[in-house]
Amino acid sequence: MDLDEASLRLLGISEDGRNAVEVDAMSEGTTDQLFLSLRLAAIEQTVDAGIRLPFIADDLFVNFDDDRARAGFQALADLARKTQVLFFTHHAHLADIAKSVVGAEAYSECRLS
Repeated sequence: MDLDEASLRLLGISEDGRNAVEVDAMSEGTTDQLFLSLRLAAIEQTVDAGIRLPFIADDLFVNFDDDRARAGFQALADLARKTQVLFFTHHAHLADIAKSVVGAEAYSECRLS
């Protein structure tokens, strides 16, 4: 958050850690990651406050490469230790990544044909 402005602005930090990056200057995948991290933080706070609602995710990782999708599924797996996570996708490769990350014992799939 940029606290120097009259109104708060959300900014990222460049890979080298030297420059602030406006959200509008980020790629679609990067903004998806940023807003997912904010959503997950809000859900963690809600769950910690005793409100446990399922987290429903619909094709969150469509703009993620496979490595970022793995990291995203790991974050969802961590959240699933506290509350139910339902992930919807029509991308079979994302279902395969999810299964490899969370493990067969924690993975349940329903395919609609």
